[in-house]
Amino acid sequence: MTKLMIPKSVTLNKNKKSIQLEYPNNTFLLLTSSYLRACSPSAENKGRLRESDVNKRKAVFNSVMINKVEAVGNYAIRIIFDDGHSTGIFSWEYIYSIGSRLQDS
Repeated sequence: MTKLMIPKSVTLNKNKKSIQLEYPNNTFLLLTSSYLRACSPSAENKGRLRESDVNKRKAVFNSVMINKVEAVGNYAIRIIFDDGHSTGIFSWEYIYSIGSRLQDS
């Protein structure tokens, strides 16, 4: 994992509908709560995470907000959503990957 994938900061927006990640090269990713919930790398989502399903699943989670973001060591964050979901561990590499994919689409 390169240093570029590790953000300098992770900020939960006041409306709890997105997080902003700032990287050392002064780039930012803004990821919505519905996108993050749809892409959660939890065991319950693993079998359902086909690329074609993300937009459909994102709509299902449209009203989901983020209650809290917790550090998991130096390699990841856990996002606690207001629908009770909290089992997905988002590694820095995974977040960068899904964020870059979103920016490219």
